Amino acid sequence: MPFAPAAVAGVSAVAGLAGSYMQSQAVGDAADKANSAQMRGLEQSRADLAPWRDAGGAAIPAVQNAAGLNGQPGYDAAMAAFHTSPGYQFQLDQGLRAIDAGAASKGILNSGATLKAEQTFGTGLADKEFTDYYNRLFNLSELGQKSAAGSASMTADAAKGIAQTDLSEGSALSSIYGNAAKGVSDSVNNYMNNSLYADRTNALMGGYGKLGGNY
Repeated sequence: MPFAPAAVAGVSAVAGLAGSYMQSQAVGDAADKANSAQMRGLEQSRADLAPWRDAGGAAIPAVQNAAGLNGQPGYDAAMAAFHTSPGYQFQLDQGLRAIDAGAASKGILNSGATLKAEQTFGTGLADKEFTDYYNRLFNLSELGQKSAAGSASMTADAAKGIAQTDLSEGSALSSIYGNAAKGVSDSVNNYMNNSLYADRTNALMGGYGKLGGNY
């Protein structure tokens, strides 16, 4: 009964390559899923921060106007926005009504003293409220800056995670391909080593082999 070392070696090599292919496919699929999950997480996080980032960005021109960075036109626009803001208007109206009511009770509603009291109140309120108004705008712009920084940080983290996943995939594939190559090499070596053994065995069992002569 002759041996078939070449067939055995071929089957072993093919089986090893098939197994390596399936392993590489599994590694690639896992890496793709991991990267997709990281991208979905990044997109969701950026979407969650977008309203705060956009609101903060919209407040920057107003902060610049109020700080006088855009010249007199910008400052005038800031004061106009401030004087029409709901919080300032409400307090101004309430304060002037209180002054007028007190003056009316004394019969001096239309007097110079009442007018001066109204002007003094308006000026003091404007000084106080404008600082608060500016601080609210600045805090809003700062919130936008922090949201933008958070988005940038998450983007960097996602990129780092994807790069790490790709490196891990490359390392795993390198190991798989190396093992596959070694398996093929081992099969060839086994075939070469077993060929002489098979020739001798066939010669013994058949009476004549590649070695020549009768046994």
